[in-house]
Amino acid sequence: MLKIQIEGIVQGVGFRPFVQKMALKYGIKGYCLNNSKGVLIIAQNKDTKKLEDFCNTLLNNPPKAALIQKFHKQNIPSYEDFCDFQILKSQDLDKKTAIIPADIALCKECLKEFLNPKDRRYLYPFISCTNCGGRYSLIHSLPYDREKTSMRDFKMCKTCKEEYEDINSRRFHSEINCCKECGPKLYFTKELKNTDLLDSKISLPLQENPLQEAIAALKRGEILALKGIGGYALVCDAYNKEAIKRLRERKNRKSKPFALMFENISKLQEILDLQEEEITLLSSPKAPILLSRKLKKEANLLPLDVIAPSLKTLGVILPYSPIHHLLLREFKNPLIFTSANLSGEPIIKNFSELSKKLSCVCDGVLFYNRDILNAIDDSLVQIIDGKEQILRRARGYALDISTLCKIETKEDFASLGAEQKSTFCFCHSHRTLLSPHLGDLNTLDTFLNFKNTLELFSKTYKSTPKTYVLDLHPRYHQRNLLEGKQSIEVQHHFAHLLSNIAENQIQNKTIGVIFDGTGYGSDGKIWGGEFLEWNPKTPLEFKRIGSFAPFKLLGGENAIKDIRRLGLEGLFASFQEDYTTLKLPLLKEFSKEELEVFYSLHFSKITPICSSVGRLFDMVGAILGVCKNNSYEGEAGSILQSLVMECKTKAIPYSFSFENGIVHWHTMIKQITKDLNKIPLEQIALNFHYTLAKVIKEVICHATKEKVSIALSGGCFANALLSELTIKELAPFKVYLNHQIPCNDGGISYGQAYFMYLLQNISQ
Repeated sequence: MLKIQIEGIVQGVGFRPFVQKMALKYGIKGYCLNNSKGVLIIAQNKDTKKLEDFCNTLLNNPPKAALIQKFHKQNIPSYEDFCDFQILKSQDLDKKTAIIPADIALCKECLKEFLNPKDRRYLYPFISCTNCGGRYSLIHSLPYDREKTSMRDFKMCKTCKEEYEDINSRRFHSEINCCKECGPKLYFTKELKNTDLLDSKISLPLQENPLQEAIAALKRGEILALKGIGGYALVCDAYNKEAIKRLRERKNRKSKPFALMFENISKLQEILDLQEEEITLLSSPKAPILLSRKLKKEANLLPLDVIAPSLKTLGVILPYSPIHHLLLREFKNPLIFTSANLSGEPIIKNFSELSKKLSCVCDGVLFYNRDILNAIDDSLVQIIDGKEQILRRARGYALDISTLCKIETKEDFASLGAEQKSTFCFCHSHRTLLSPHLGDLNTLDTFLNFKNTLELFSKTYKSTPKTYVLDLHPRYHQRNLLEGKQSIEVQHHFAHLLSNIAENQIQNKTIGVIFDGTGYGSDGKIWGGEFLEWNPKTPLEFKRIGSFAPFKLLGGENAIKDIRRLGLEGLFASFQEDYTTLKLPLLKEFSKEELEVFYSLHFSKITPICSSVGRLFDMVGAILGVCKNNSYEGEAGSILQSLVMECKTKAIPYSFSFENGIVHWHTMIKQITKDLNKIPLEQIALNFHYTLAKVIKEVICHATKEKVSIALSGGCFANALLSELTIKELAPFKVYLNHQIPCNDGGISYGQAYFMYLLQNISQ
């Protein structure tokens, strides 16, 4: 008799039904069950060959969504002669290592049933099976059983129960199985009255056709809140320019681009020239938002000036829940699709919060009476260098360890990431779990959501971190979570570098090129244009071998929003008092007195300084006049990248110098101002990008003649053009990008976790 304990992603993915089917195939008796580690199997057969074949099949051909991390088997005495193979009730052990499963987009089999008028789940908005549906968003605790999800309020009808118990059914032991008779119900209301009730407790009369009411509202140009898998979204007709403008006004979202949801790939291909890799991603069970750069002329039929102002990129997504399919099937037009939240706050997950915060934003709500327990955003990805690059790791990707390198830790700890695009890594029982994207921690609600999600992990896995790993920044809000616990600090840009090294499992000497907007340096100054050398022989250390010449943030943090100040700083630093001789539109934005004040700040010792390439993008954007105020992070950089897409000519680099570890960019600014009235803006933007790639090559070639790896990280390398130009320029160096770990601050916690892993292994 064999006792088999399997760990990994094996709950909520149809693993137990798969085990029972294989047991039937190989004549195995015994049982299997979910426990707090994963799946436990007792397997009995006198024929050892059949037992061996059974084990090999489980190990080598598991369900698609499953990932086996550990497969431990041992011979035990036969304490009972089993007459069959059963799935038994789950065991809740003290030590929990099972992984919370990810939410999965509607599968092809369920979609086929959903669209079949003869099927009993025809157009049922909560159709699912063992291969699809909500998981993380519904779960209260492990093991993954119905009573530990928000489906506990819905008792299966007789027919659903029969499916649940039928080994030949796709819904065999599907914990969220339901139908029109026993499952959640859909509602539409225009009454956003304040309530403290959970969605499952809201009492509304059943409506004959809530979907048609919602569609009629969309056709009238109204803005709706739509409850999805992980939270509410705001939607409106993507062809209705006035509706989109109202949404921007109500949500106070000046120019940040909106994503679009299309009915199917065919509709998408009418406006986008999609690569095969992009089609695969959009249609995958993870169903992310894809950032696409190849718009066809037909895209201009959409009001792009209000969907994605000044950009030549579009964020697009396909329906991933049955409710989305219902809406798009009937409405036909693509939908504006954006998270329902106030700026900088977490996505809203229940009606009561929606009514309190967004009653003035939406005209109606399409929702259902099942609670979302754990809110989660949509993931955001792009294709870069022919591969998927995750920019926001959330629904579908969160807790999916299959694409991450294995970081086996010896002591439980949590790395708490950065202030922006926050995530954390929860490290326990030799496993590292990267949380979903949790947003920017500059609002109380976002901080509380971060804290509550960390507590969810701690409660679910019955583990309290013994150590916290933090960013060096003394004012990051994560420090409020320490509660006297032991902590270790890791410099921001070193964490970026380590996230790349960990993901790509780099084992040799590496030069990290880390370009971002802001990061607290080892010297207490703001870094962001860094060249860091890492040696595996001294893995806890880095050497700063280069950086950009520092410049002033005129007026402090205000310059990060009002980037005209950065434009002025570029002129002051490059021309000194001769800036007054320039005839630039930027200078006309200010009075003579204002310019004198800002010029004095340029020399002030109390004016903050930085060496950030992200701010350099802002500086150039302001001088060119393409962006005056960043209404969202990286706006100027996004506009500059989009400008280049219109450029048909060859790139010509601007001049720069590299002396004593400092990249001097002042000559480049002088040349840009000279070009401003002579060549098109798109040519200047291309030249600027190309110059940065040339800078990177110059610094690296100056630093080493050895064969080293190059790791690119930091939010600036979400700029696909910059990354691709750099990779091309650095040939034949081996260049690594972040792909599965965000290159932006969403990957900081992973780099911090890798630092702790290195520390634990050195200290052994």
